Amino acid sequence: MKVKFWGVRGSIPTPPTSEQIRHKFLRIIDNLPTNIRKNPTEIKKYILNLSYLEAGLIGGNTACVEIRADNKILIFDMGTGLRALGNYLVKNEQNKNGLDLHIFISHTHWDHIMGFPYFTPAFFPNNKITFYSPHPDIKERLEIQQDSRFFPVSLEHMLAKKEFIQLQPKTSITLGKVKISNYPLYHPGGSYGYRIDWDGKSVVYATDSEYKNLDRESTKHYIDFFRGANLLIFDAQYTFEEAIHKEDWGHSSALIAVEFAVEAGVKKLALFHHEPERDDFEINDILKKSRDFKKINFPNEKLDIFLAMEELEITL
Repeated sequence: MKVKFWGVRGSIPTPPTSEQIRHKFLRIIDNLPTNIRKNPTEIKKYILNLSYLEAGLIGGNTACVEIRADNKILIFDMGTGLRALGNYLVKNEQNKNGLDLHIFISHTHWDHIMGFPYFTPAFFPNNKITFYSPHPDIKERLEIQQDSRFFPVSLEHMLAKKEFIQLQPKTSITLGKVKISNYPLYHPGGSYGYRIDWDGKSVVYATDSEYKNLDRESTKHYIDFFRGANLLIFDAQYTFEEAIHKEDWGHSSALIAVEFAVEAGVKKLALFHHEPERDDFEINDILKKSRDFKKINFPNEKLDIFLAMEELEITL
């Protein structure tokens, strides 16, 4: 099973600012080892070996995650990251027989659907796109987004074959040998998490969710849904303090993510849906605090915690 992140921000697309880019350049210069400062070849090698945080970007596109399992292309949410995924598919995999794409929608807030009008595979008539969500009227919602008052190209002018399947909450479906289960999450307007199980591996995609009551009885059903996942992709938009002050805004924190992941026996935890007001270094500080929190409170647990970043690919 392969997982690739195409969009990792929450709420609104967040392009890097000139100030942020200059800040990264200055940090690189300040940290450049003295012994290579006059050697262009060594400087290039040094920069190419730096992390995404130091010399790249965590990413500013909104939620979109691709999962490959049993030769199926599964896509979770259609934020602005979907555009880059679509361009990749057309350039590298489009063929005369067409692509068979399966899109699972957590909810239809703008940041989770605004990439679809720019999804180039949807303009190829030999492609098929199947949309899944427990939310009703997904087709109507997408048609409204592409009403001529808001967008120049209507949904019907995207010529790929389209099918819309309404899932029943708390149920599972199978695509080939892949099992996809859904579970309701607490978020304004409602949101759903998805669990993907195939070939002894599992991924849980649980974005846009608030956990108001943290007692064991209130969280048990979430823990059971996350249980034993090889990878948990979790909404960590807020700090713990922000989550308290922004009650009913529908998002969670990295510290809650760590507690849930440990209790559920999760192996890898991806912090996701990053706050648009934070730059890469501020987001990385949240990662550091979450790792410290795990080290202090759960020192014996083997949990790999990392940031979801655009273009990051994980093989399970």
